Parts: sequence; C-alpha cells; structure tokens
Amino acid sequence: MNSGFIRRQMRRIMAVSTCVFVVLIFYIQWTNSQVAVDVHDDLDDALGEVKVNLKQSRHGPQYMMALEAPHNDLSETRKNEVLDGHEADKNDLEEAKLKINELQTKLMELEKRLPKQFPVVDFRPFDRKRILVTGGAGFVGSHLVDRLMLAGHEVTVADNFFTGRKRNIEHWLGHENFELIHHDIVRPLYIEVDQIYHLASPASPPHYMFNPVKTIKTNTLGTINVLGLAKRVGARVLIASTSEVYGDPEEHPQSETYWGHVNPIGPRACYDEGKRVAETLSYAYMGQENVSVRVARIFNTYGPRMHMNDGRVVSNFILQALKNETITVYGPGTQTRSFQYVSDLVDGLISLMESNMTKPVNLGNPIERTIKDFAVIIKNLVGGSSEIKLVAAVEDDPQRRRPDISRAKRYLNWEPKVPLEVGLKRTVEYFKNELKRSRHSERNVFQPDNGVPNS
Repeated sequence: MNSGFIRRQMRRIMAVSTCVFVVLIFYIQWTNSQVAVDVHDDLDDALGEVKVNLKQSRHGPQYMMALEAPHNDLSETRKNEVLDGHEADKNDLEEAKLKINELQTKLMELEKRLPKQFPVVDFRPFDRKRILVTGGAGFVGSHLVDRLMLAGHEVTVADNFFTGRKRNIEHWLGHENFELIHHDIVRPLYIEVDQIYHLASPASPPHYMFNPVKTIKTNTLGTINVLGLAKRVGARVLIASTSEVYGDPEEHPQSETYWGHVNPIGPRACYDEGKRVAETLSYAYMGQENVSVRVARIFNTYGPRMHMNDGRVVSNFILQALKNETITVYGPGTQTRSFQYVSDLVDGLISLMESNMTKPVNLGNPIERTIKDFAVIIKNLVGGSSEIKLVAAVEDDPQRRRPDISRAKRYLNWEPKVPLEVGLKRTVEYFKNELKRSRHSERNVFQPDNGVPNS
C-alpha cells in the first residue's frame, strides 16, 4: 500500500513539474527577453516549492531522491533548449528585417505607380495660354514655372540641364498642363505656343566661364531660334537680359538709358556681350518682323533652388557659414550689390510679359549693400564660428551695382516686397536641408511659392 501511495505521489509531483516547465516555456516565448540563467533560477524556485511540500509530507524522504536525480538532467537540457531557441529567434529577426526591407522597396515602387498628388492649380477654361520657358529647370526658371502652372496655364519647359535640374520641377512631372523637353535651344525647336520666356543661359561666373563659346551660342543662336519660333507662331517673347550689360558702370544707379561700360574681351565678355547681342537681336526682330518683344534686365537674385556650386555671393556665403568655414570676400569688400528675392523677380517677369512696355526694364532691388556687410548679415543669421576673410579681387568685378527701377514702378506697378531677412531665412533653410541629404534619393523639394512675403 505504501509503494502504491508513493507511485501516486510521484506521478502528481511529475505532473506538477511538467506544468511548471510548460508555463516557463510559454513565458519565455512570449517575452522573448529572458536568458538561460533566468530560466534556470525560475526552475529552481519552482522545484524548490515542490521539495518543501514533499518534505512536509510523511513520505517525503522516500521519493526526494527519486526527484533529485532527473532534476539536474532536466535543467541542463532546458538550458540548451532555451539557448537554441534564442539563436533561432535571432535568425528569425534577421529574416524579418530582410523581408521588411524588401516590402519597403516594393512599396516605394508601387507608390510611384499611384496617381500623383499635384499642387492645386487654377482652372482656366477660356484664357489659358500655352507658354514655353527655356531654361525652365534652372533656379529662376523653375520658380517662374511654378507661378505659371499655379495660374492654370499650359507650360512647356525646354532645358539641356547644363545648370538646370529635374528636381526643381519634378513636382509637376505627369501633370496634364505640364511638359518637359530635354532640348538645347542652340538647335531650333518647333512647337505651338502663345508666349515664350527665354531664360536659357548659365548665369553665374563659374558656369558661363566654364564654356564661354557655348555661353555665346546660347545667347545668340539660341535667341535667334526663340525669336524665329515667335515669328512663326505669332508668340510674344520675353528675353531675360542681365544687369551685366552695364559692365562696371560709370553711372550710378543704373537706368535703362545707360549704355554700359563693358570689356569686350574680358573673362565675363562671353556673358555680358552675349546678352547685349540678345537684346540687339530682339529689337531687330521687333522692327523687321513685328515680333512682340519684352526685355528684362535682371539684377542679383537669390532664393531656394540656387545651385550649390554656382559661385555667387549668396550661395557661397551661406554654405561657408553653415559649414563653419571661412567666409571669403573677393576684393576689399566695399563693392556693392542689390539683392532681390526670387519671388519678387517672378512677379516682375510676369508683369512685364503682360504689359505694353517694349523697352528694356530693370528688375532688381534698389537697396544697396556692400559685399562685406552682406557677409556679416549672413554670418549673424546662420551663426557658427566662421571668420570673414578678404582675398584677391576677381578680374572685371563690377564695383557698384544698383538698379534704377523708376520704369518698372511707373509702367508695371512693380517693386520688390520680400524683406532681405525673410528671403535669407528661406534660402538658409533650403541649403540646410540640401546639406542634410546623404544620397540622391533623399528629397529637398521646395514647394511652389506664392510670392507673398511672410514676416
């Protein structure tokens, strides 16, 4: 009878031990955070309670030995099982990560196929124009494209991407009112349009000096092709000229009646004289072929989407300040410039295109600042530990530049509105985001700007 009782008690004890093991196994799998040592301690605690109960029974000494024998074997076996289980969990986790990465890649591919969300544009059922913007993927051109698209017009961009970038206008790709043509305007272009904004040309000294012959061709042959297209389809043309036609001016401020002071064989001549010839061609076509022409003489402009390496004052100073590098001022720093924000320029270009003014019009900010003062403004705005250093002057660098915008005020009712500090903050933020990009796929898309100044 005693042996039968002992067997029954042993079966109960083994059943209790098995339940403890099962509970511990499920607990480990659920938390996935316990190590083998913790499992062994829990097992010892559970079995310890069983041993206490056995010792309190009158038959405890008879089957304590029977319980002790399998205990060590079971504990070691369980340790190995738990360790193997953790190794398997690690492998499963790595496989899960790989699958997640694959799913993310597939999701990105599927998102590209989904209908694209575009900025809301005006609906023009009756007065919508077909507009060509040469150089429309560039800094100024892309902002102009934004404004024309938001106004509900049909816009075609022709760009050879020498300095322009598809990222500047990628938010319009696929829109029913937008078309992008990879085209060099040095070759003729045959399309049907109502208006043409001819902005195709490198505008920063490093870019137009890189290939001076190409710069001259773009501003002469390219302008001839644009004017010839306008003649054929009866379109109005706005030629984007520049304040560089005044050279290193002897008149201050510069009015549209000033003929300029330009070195025809200097390093800037490819751009300066190219734009002067473009103006001459425009008025020759207007006088001989009755082409409707507008000429904008654009002064220094800044804003988001400026090329990182265009070598101009604003981009150079902002990048050097953001990277805590020395801010380099060429020459004595006393030379002056007048900086306008890009949205103000776009307002002026559109106003000029829609006006009856056929004479050249200055579009710029009449507030004049020295280059050194401008460096200090940017340093204070960005912060950091950059120092301002004067270096050797650049050949043929204009010493004074300030537009007389009386004609724009009178005939276009136009003048700059965006304060310098507001425009610089937007530009600095854009360049900060640009510097944060670690690979090409990371986007820094500056959304269309309505041109309304923010305080």
